[in-house]
Amino acid sequence: MTEGQTSKPPSLRRLMLITLGAAAVATVLSVTVVLPAEFGRDPTGVGALLGLKDLGASASTVATGSTARFYETPYRADVIDIPLFPKDGGGPSQLEYKVRMKTGETLIYSWEAQGAGADDFFFDMHSETDGPDVRVVEFKQATGARSNGSLVAPIDGVHGWYWQNRSTKPIVVRLRIAGFYELIPPGETGNKEGILPTEVTQPAQAATAN
Repeated sequence: MTEGQTSKPPSLRRLMLITLGAAAVATVLSVTVVLPAEFGRDPTGVGALLGLKDLGASASTVATGSTARFYETPYRADVIDIPLFPKDGGGPSQLEYKVRMKTGETLIYSWEAQGAGADDFFFDMHSETDGPDVRVVEFKQATGARSNGSLVAPIDGVHGWYWQNRSTKPIVVRLRIAGFYELIPPGETGNKEGILPTEVTQPAQAATAN
């Protein structure tokens, strides 16, 4: 084209061919690339050859996998004060306090041995099954006056702590727990001392069910 001239516009037939060609390319890309990569569907097999189908399956797993949990046990939260006396001080200097959970149920906790020094207090966090053949899963054994964390129950059974006061003064453990669990009735394994919560936050339907 020379200066002063206007190019001839494409004919209607050529425009239609260009449009149909673009649509065909888009369709091919959708089937061979988008479906395998985004949705894990590979009708042509090209996605598998290009490694795109695995990418789609990975994305699907992230969207619908283990990041979401569902429970039959209602959510609840409790605050429990647990007194521990010095040895021969007229009360228990050591005890276990646990809650009941099924495999996969979740607990968030925070506890502090009020008045205890870091070396005065021993704790053992673990889970154990019911029945004569007890299976124990250990999480942590240490000295210290406080701990914060969470637990996803690895087994059906009781889950919690053994605490021991090694000081010469009375200590109160303030335990805060929340999540999906059941309190153990007084006198049963995990709550032999019959400790009851001082504060309870629980949905109305759960309180009615109990």
